[in-house]
Amino acid sequence: MKKIKIILLILFIALFSNKAFAVSTTGKATVYKITMTYLQLCETGSTTANCLNPLAVGSGDSGLINIADTAAGVAAASYGDFTKVPFGKTYSHYQVTMKRAVKIKGSVSDGSNTCYTKSDSADISKNVVGSTSSSDEAEILAYMAMTISGLGDELNSISAGDGTGTAQAAGTIDDDDEFFQFRGAFNKNIKLEPGKIPTLKLAFGTSAALGYEGSSGGCTAAIGQSQGLYGAKPDVTATVID
Repeated sequence: MKKIKIILLILFIALFSNKAFAVSTTGKATVYKITMTYLQLCETGSTTANCLNPLAVGSGDSGLINIADTAAGVAAASYGDFTKVPFGKTYSHYQVTMKRAVKIKGSVSDGSNTCYTKSDSADISKNVVGSTSSSDEAEILAYMAMTISGLGDELNSISAGDGTGTAQAAGTIDDDDEFFQFRGAFNKNIKLEPGKIPTLKLAFGTSAALGYEGSSGGCTAAIGQSQGLYGAKPDVTATVID
């Protein structure tokens, strides 16, 4: 069987659902680096809450991948090996495991003040403190996803990123978990057949991928997840082409 690699970004990008992040103000992220650790395909009949008969097609640390530094429609990286995917099986969903920690850089304006990413001061259960001075702007470490329940059944945290971890219930993020899973549907089912290998195309942007929560004081005083900076949802269009 021809070896093909699956474009990483189409699998993780929908993860940044507005259900998982309190969106009040967003700004451009000039750096947005993510790390993928495990990738599974889910057979037809799966839902965003349940991956049926998961088939692992990717494992291991992908390394940091900067989606903000990639032209629209071009893959930032490849991840996953389809040599073990059987012909004739149909997959409607995917399940991807990622690190909650991301590297991000940028600024957000609330109309009165502009908040810039500053220093490398992440906390697994808090948004990140920023700065109102552009000279302080720096690439920082931040954690994705609110550490609460009721986020939507497509998302949950998990204690390990290699397929062996203990997963929280769908819709729940535990602030002790360093990884999370996301399940999403392809725009149409994927089925491998001799001479017919589908490809995955995407376009994306990070013009609104840095989030800011709270009043103007939230830029310099992150209190839990009610104030400060966080990774918000990039713009993505994903298409499966036969």
